[in-house]
Formats: sequence, structure tokens, C-alpha cells
Amino acid sequence: MGSGVLRQFVANFSLSIAVFIVGTALGWPSPVLYDILEHGDPMNMTHSEAGVMVSLLYLGNMLSPIPSGMLMDKIGRKMTLHVLSVVPLAAWILVYFAKKPMMLYMARLLVGTWLGTVNTIVPTYVGEVSEPKVRGAFSTFFQLMTNVGVLFAYGIGPFVNYYTFAWILGVIPLIFAVLMFIIPESPYWLVKKGRHEKAAKSLAWLRSKPVEEVKKELAEIEETVTNDTRRGKSYKELIATRGNRKALLMVEVLAITQRASGVSALMAYLSTTLPVDGPMPPNECVTFIGIVLFASVFFSTFLVDRSGRRPLLQTSCWGSAAFMFLAGLWFFLDEKTEINVRGVAWIPFFALIGYSFFFCIGLGPLATTMQGEVFPTNIKGHASGITSIVLAFTSFVSNMWYFKMADTIGVFMNYFIFTLACIVAAIFVQFCVVETKGRTLNQIQKELNEKRVKILTPVV
Repeated sequence: MGSGVLRQFVANFSLSIAVFIVGTALGWPSPVLYDILEHGDPMNMTHSEAGVMVSLLYLGNMLSPIPSGMLMDKIGRKMTLHVLSVVPLAAWILVYFAKKPMMLYMARLLVGTWLGTVNTIVPTYVGEVSEPKVRGAFSTFFQLMTNVGVLFAYGIGPFVNYYTFAWILGVIPLIFAVLMFIIPESPYWLVKKGRHEKAAKSLAWLRSKPVEEVKKELAEIEETVTNDTRRGKSYKELIATRGNRKALLMVEVLAITQRASGVSALMAYLSTTLPVDGPMPPNECVTFIGIVLFASVFFSTFLVDRSGRRPLLQTSCWGSAAFMFLAGLWFFLDEKTEINVRGVAWIPFFALIGYSFFFCIGLGPLATTMQGEVFPTNIKGHASGITSIVLAFTSFVSNMWYFKMADTIGVFMNYFIFTLACIVAAIFVQFCVVETKGRTLNQIQKELNEKRVKILTPVV
């Protein structure tokens, strides 16, 4: 790893602690809900209240993307996250002092606004500071650090009490705030604001080269930003050109199918869904699946800049569909037929392990990768905001209706819906998603605006 790549790694890794915080919030309900629903510790809560509490994170997520997108265009990508890091800290303080569900509702709503901010800003920053040869690998940090955060919550939660758990998770935003002092602002944003000297210094730091040696790349950035800003930056620009329309369609469909595939519900309700007579106790199953979620992303990190985005997405979608169908079939046979499947109660656990693996090699990380690659600079804030709202709304619906679907029709129906979403994603990738491997952001824009997009010819 050259010194330039190492510095890009440092910048992207430091920023990805914001995503780690999101992961801890996503994973927190599973170990906590088991004690709350089964033992009333530290408060009593009904299934309905639990569903509302979990889902409010995604309602908060819907509230913050557009303001965050505007703020990141005004004060910078890095600075927006730095300033708003107080939000998750406040959320964990509320969790610590919560005595009734209402305080947890408020905490989840707050941490949801952080999730919307992170979904909006992090992919943009990663896309703008990373070289094409490593941009795909660094973009997988989003899914990787989400899963690390989930695994951290799964691994710590069952072994500490409620209050210690909240205290530990509350320290992480403070660590993140400190790390933000060491990384530079996006050179694209600095050029956009006319701060060319600072942009040159930022780019030189990221590439670990003297300022004189990054002038060619800086000139290309200036050309890209100039071309983009000529078009304006209203929401109408999202559909004003052929390339923007293609980009918006690709990213939003991938966002919807990513969350509709079941990952949000899996993270939140895993311990209350798996059969109690499975291969191990529910909380241990949760920890094991958390490990799979974490480890699987490394396959994507290794392969994304070698095989390309589209082949990994295709493999991921079809694999996820197969394992979600297997889980749904077991629950259907268990709930709606006389067939005794309790002797193979390990099947749902096995199926969700398989889904976790296939989701994390493509559909999970690469939907975010595309978000950071295909939009021009002038509308990245708007596009990222809309994408975050789409992600939040889909997750909100998925989580809100999970228990209701289970109680009225059966748990199996959730998994058949998840299966359908994965199949839709696979078909969409086949016919509508462009390959961005090895291309600069400027090249991607030029290709998207061509009448015929070369979806099958990645740059080697």
C-alpha cells in the first residue's frame, strides 16, 4: 500500500466511524429487546411499542437528509459530520436515563437523524477523496463499518447490563469527534467554494505528494466542478439530463431493494425471530450472524475493483433471494402445515447466515458505492438526501410491519417479500445498472449522458 493510498485509507476509515455509530444503533435493539420483552428489564414494553421504538430510527432518518445535504454543500462534508456528532451522543444519554418507552422513542428518533446525515454525506466524501483504483474498495467501508457496529452491539449487549451498554456506545461519538480533526475536507467541495489553494493542499495530503505533482488531477477536478455547477443545483436538475435521470433511477431502485431485502428487520428482530430450539440460544445465534455480516464484506472489498460492480451485485441478489426463500419456506411449513420441521430448526439460522453473506458481498455495500459515483457535483447533496429518505422509508415500512405481518399472516410472509425484493434487484441490475469500475467521476458522467450506455464493459 503506497503512502497516498494509506492516507486515503486513514481519511476514509476515520470518517467511517460515523457509520460504526450507525451500526451500533442498528444492532442495539436485538440484545436489549430480548430482555425487555421477556423479562421487563429495565422497563416493560409490548410488541407494538417495540415495533414503534425500532422503527422511529427510520422516521428520524427521513427528517435529516435534505437539511444535511444542504448543510454539507454550505459548510463542507467533513465539517457537517463533525458538528452533528453531538446528535448520537445525546441519543445515548437519553437511552441511559430512559425509564419509559417514550424516552427510548426520542433517543431512536435522534439517532435516526444521525443515520440520515451519514447516509447523505459519507458516500459523497468517499467518492470525492478516493482515487478510481481504490474507490470501490473504500466505498465498502460503509457496509463494513455498519456491520462492525452491529457485531459490536451483538457481542457486547448480552454480556453487560443495560446501563453499561448505553455508556459504552455513548463514548464512540466522542472518539469520532476527535478523529475529525485529522482528516482534510473534500477537494471537490473546496474547489466548488473557490478555495483552490486549500483544495490543492487537501489533494496533496490525500495523495501524499507535493502540491506541484497533483496539479493535473486538480485541473480535472476543477473541470468537473465547473461543468457541474453550470447546470445549477436545484432539485429539477435531478431529472434535467439523460445522465442524471439514469443515475437517479439506478440509485433509488438499488436503495429500495437493498432495504426491502430484509436487512433492517434482520438486524433489529433476529433474537426474537429465530426458533428457540435452534442450534444455539438466540443471543448466541445473533452474535454468530453478526460475525458473518462483518467478515463477508471483506470479500466485496477484495473483489469490487477486480471483478466490477455488476457481477458482484448479480451474485449477491440471486444468492440473497435463494436463502431468504429457504427461511420463508421453513417458517411457512412450521406455521401453516402439519409437517414437523422442528427437527431441522437449524434451517432458519443457516438460511440467514447465507443471506448475510450474499447481502454483504454486493447488495449491501455496492448500492452505497454507486450513490457516491454516479451523481455530478452540483446535485450530490440533493441526490444523497433523497436516497437517504428512500432508504429510511423502506426500512421504516419493513420494520414497522414485521411484527404485524407475523401476527396476522405469519412470519413466513416477511421472508417471501424479502425474496421478491432480491429477485427484482437482480433483474434490474441485469438491464439497467452501469459498470463504474476503474472510471473517474468525470468519465462516469460522460458515459451516463451518452445515448447508449456501455453496461458490460468495465475499464480494466
